[in-house]
Amino acid sequence: MSNNTTSNHTTFKALVVEETSDGNFNKSIQERSISDLPDNDLLIEVHYSSLNYKDAMSASGNKRITKNYPHTPGIDAAGIVVSDKSGTFKEGQEVVVFGYDLGMDTPGGLGQMISIPADWAIACPEALTLKEAMIYGTGGLTAALSVQKLEKMGAKPSDGAVAVTGATGGVGSISIAILHHLGYDVIAFSGKPDQSDHLKALGASEVRHRDTI
Repeated sequence: MSNNTTSNHTTFKALVVEETSDGNFNKSIQERSISDLPDNDLLIEVHYSSLNYKDAMSASGNKRITKNYPHTPGIDAAGIVVSDKSGTFKEGQEVVVFGYDLGMDTPGGLGQMISIPADWAIACPEALTLKEAMIYGTGGLTAALSVQKLEKMGAKPSDGAVAVTGATGGVGSISIAILHHLGYDVIAFSGKPDQSDHLKALGASEVRHRDTI
């Protein structure tokens, strides 16, 4: 998702989920004010956000994800620093945000502006554009951290095949691609047999139905 904000940074547009008196949840694009955001140190103009399962749950009124409405989902964001009272980041610096409470009970990346604690953000890696960072998104970060943990525990390609469950999901599919790139033999488990060719194209040497686990 790409966002274009107003130049004065006083108003912006956001997806707002509202709870009605009869217990239903309505979604609409609304104009919001900076004063509607929490008073945190870091104000970011959001350029991109990815769409995640948690966002769908929040937008549907799932109180396990979001307790208080109205609310703006979006558990990750990539954008430009507008201001930082903590002094951690410079105005105009490119940053990315993943996780913490963003998009859960803190207004998230499906709005054109977010206000967060400075330690939630990191500088956008030089090898990635803001758009590329959100193409990978939370799913890509989770996949990379999982593979990193696997290797920190001593795993190596010569040890044998690695099983990836939920293979057609965001985390699973990117995990397959990363593992294949690193030289691992990957067995993909999925409940979607029609996606076998796609999974093999990503790097899986074999695709099995999840019921065989």
